[in-house]
Parts: sequence; C-alpha cells; structure tokens
Amino acid sequence: MKVSLWAEIRRLHEIEQLSGHKIAAKLGCSRKTVRLALKAQQPPIRQVASRAKQLDPFHDRIAAILAKDPGLSAVRILEKISKPEGDSPGYQGGITQLRIYLRSLRTSKRRVYQDVHYEPGEAMQVDWGDVGSIRIGTATRKISVFVAVLCYSKMIYIEFTLSQKKSEFYRSIVHALEFFGGTPKKIVFDNLKAAVISGSGRSAVLHPEFAGLCGHYYLEAVPCEARDPESKGLVENTVRYVKRNALAGRSDELESWDDYRHLAIHWRDTVANVRVHDRLGEKPIDRFETEKLSLRPLPSIGYATDEIVMTEVRSTAVVEFDCNRYTVPPKLARQNVTLVAGSDTLRVLHKGVEVAKHVRSFDKRTTISDPQHKLDALLMRGKQRASELEANFASLGSEAQAFQIALSKLPVRASVHLKRIVQLVDLYGRESVLKALGEALQFKTIDAAYVESLVVQARRKCSLPSPTLVQPKRKELIQLELELPDPGRYDRFTYEDDDEQSQA
Repeated sequence: MKVSLWAEIRRLHEIEQLSGHKIAAKLGCSRKTVRLALKAQQPPIRQVASRAKQLDPFHDRIAAILAKDPGLSAVRILEKISKPEGDSPGYQGGITQLRIYLRSLRTSKRRVYQDVHYEPGEAMQVDWGDVGSIRIGTATRKISVFVAVLCYSKMIYIEFTLSQKKSEFYRSIVHALEFFGGTPKKIVFDNLKAAVISGSGRSAVLHPEFAGLCGHYYLEAVPCEARDPESKGLVENTVRYVKRNALAGRSDELESWDDYRHLAIHWRDTVANVRVHDRLGEKPIDRFETEKLSLRPLPSIGYATDEIVMTEVRSTAVVEFDCNRYTVPPKLARQNVTLVAGSDTLRVLHKGVEVAKHVRSFDKRTTISDPQHKLDALLMRGKQRASELEANFASLGSEAQAFQIALSKLPVRASVHLKRIVQLVDLYGRESVLKALGEALQFKTIDAAYVESLVVQARRKCSLPSPTLVQPKRKELIQLELELPDPGRYDRFTYEDDDEQSQA
C-alpha cells in the first residue's frame, strides 16, 4: 500500500464521513485495503523485495579477501573473484555492483570524529604543504609552504621555503611565534622526521633539537598518530586554503623567489586574517585580540635555528654548502671550519671566530666569492714563488746566504737580484758565481750587476771565452734548404790508408 493511498483513505473516512464501501468504490481498491488502512496508525513502510544478484554467491569469497587485505581496491577484488574456483565459475557481473557492496561493508568501519573545542591560547597546529617549483639561476627548486594556525582564533601564519629541512622547520616555528607575539600551551604537529625520531602519537620519540625548541618556548609537544591527518584537520584545511586562494591563478605574478615572500605577507595580512571565518562568523584578527591575552610572553633570548655544518676547506680556498661553493681566506686551505647557514646568509667560523660571510645563494653549482679573498690568494701565490727562489738561492752555499741577508737589509726588490744571480749560475757555473759573491760582500757592494761584472772580469783574466746564450729557433733557420752530403767524398781517405798499409 502506498502512503498516498493510506492518507487519502483516512481523510475520506474522518473528514468526509464516507463508509468503507463508498471509499473502496471511489478509490478503486478493495474493502480489505480500506480496513487495513483505517486500522494502521502509522504510514506504511514500503517493503522492497530483495532479489538475487550476481554478486550474492561471492560474498564469502569477498569476506575472505578482505580479512586478509582490508584495504584492497575494488578493481583487485574483481580480478580475484572473476577467476573460477573449483567447479564454480567466476563472477561475471560488473564492478559497479561490487563497489556498492564494498561501500556498504566499509562504511560501518569508518572512524567518527568529534569536534574539538579549544580555549584561547591553548594550542597551535603546524604543517607543511608542497606548492610547486621555481627556477633560480640554473637550478630548479621545490617550494614548500609552512602553515601555523592558532586553534582558538584561527589566526594564520604562512612562510614559503625552498626545503623542508629541520632548520627550516624550526626557523618557521620561531617566526610564527614571533608573529603571534607569544606562545600557546601546545603545539600539534605531524609525524615528520624533523620532530619525531621514531614512533608516533603517544609512543613518539621526539628529536632532541625539537624537544629543546619546545622547552625553550614552554610548549607541550602533541604528535599526531601516523596516517591520521584528521587529528590536525585545522591546519590541513588551511594548507588547502593557501593553495586554492593564495596561489591559484597567480602563476603570472610569481616569477621570482621574492614574489613568493611578498605574497606570504600580503595575503596573510590583507586576506586570510581579515576575512569572516565560515564557522566562526568572525574575523580571525578580531578573535586574536582575545587570544593574545592568553599567550605566554616570548623569552628574552631567541632560539638559534641556523643550520650548523662542520667541513674542511678545499685546497682552492672554498667550502661547499647546498650544491654551491663559497670562498674563504686562502690561509685556511685544508683546515676545518664551521658553516652557520641562516635564511639569507652563510657565515664561516674558524676556532669560533667569523672569517667570512656571504649572501646565501639558492642556485646550484655556482661560486660565491669575496674580492678580498681573491686578492689574498694572488698575494700568497707571489709569496710562495719568492720563497722558492730564496730557498734555491740559499742552497748555493754560505756566500749566497750571507749575500741574501745583506740584500734583505737594502731598500730594493731582492727577488730581482736573486733571480739574476741564479741565471748567472746557469750561465757561468756555481764556483765562479760564489767567488764573485764573496768579493761583492768584501767590497760591500750588494748588487747583482756588480756580481756579474766580477764574474766576467775573472773570465777575461783567464782568457776564457764568453759563453754563448742558446737562442730559440728562428723561422728563417727552419726554412733553410741544405744540400745533402755525398758519402763518396770520404772514399779517398779509405783508399789512402789501404795504400800505406800495402807499402809497409
């Protein structure tokens, strides 16, 4: 019996005072139907006859499959039950019927969540979001967005970063607390490596540095269970809100890394925190006026979030960090230094003293140099050459060492004189040059030209010829054409010797 028929029978009987016979005749139904309708006090419930379906014989097989692998997809289950099993053929129906049946089984097992109420200053939720990539120089960098939300006022802080490293996570949390002007009682976060070493939820083991950060700001760490994003649904929804509202349709506006930084501040202050929140019916900035009174004041000393790396300076006086090279003073080559990387700078410390500071580059395979470091390197190379020349000169003997000491006291370029005297050794020999050096010291004339004059005079006294300097090949000499010698010209010397031997 339809509900409309039941309602009309009751109306005709009660309002129009018709008999059962007249009601049956007017509505074209039996008198028994009229009696049942008048007897029923509630509308009839339509009973749908259950008809056999193609999937019914396979319910047991599906139950066995789900018992072994509860998360198996409908496509894989269809593949399994479509195969014949023994004498019974496989399932021949469609996947739609299977999906409806699986949905009815799994619906009852879904988790039911309870809406959580937060007091002012009670908690802050934080999370990351992947939002694409950007070209910086020759490198392509992934962009992430850090989101922090105060649970009572829904006040938002966002910051774009080029990585999700531990240092970036800690730095972003500190920036969020500084933006809010205080700290809540709890911080709710996901099961990420920068915060949790092992486990999850109540069994989570916090990273020592993250525990130090929480202790510095008096925060109670509340890690979520693994694969349970709903437990921090507030910040999850905010990450989606950032992607759909702050970033969607702005590809032409976000051409550089600075564009992302400016967008974070502009969107946060002019859109996110001044909008009327759907659930609250208020602006987060207005509710924050109440919540900020419950926030704990920030410590007088901030928390250090810079990334610290121990490394060795290369022989070329550079250090490597984040796929780039940075110059350092050349005297530190092959020594251990400490790199302190901030969001915009890279400092180099040696024995606790800052020896170099650079603007941090987010390009890859580039060298960031300080002009002073290059100049120091050139001067050191010059000193090394001079020291090698001095060592070679001193190795000639005691006269050379005494001459070198006397030369160093004069206001002249010692390297010029030493180099000229070393050339004299190659030309005239070591003994003659040392003798001349001794005479020059005796006469207190410390000069390379005077030493050369003494050497030449000594050779003339002995009637020794002046040595000939070896000149490089000239083009004219290479182009000369000489007549090949005739070996027959020397035959006469052989014949004369034979005649002399025969006469003897």
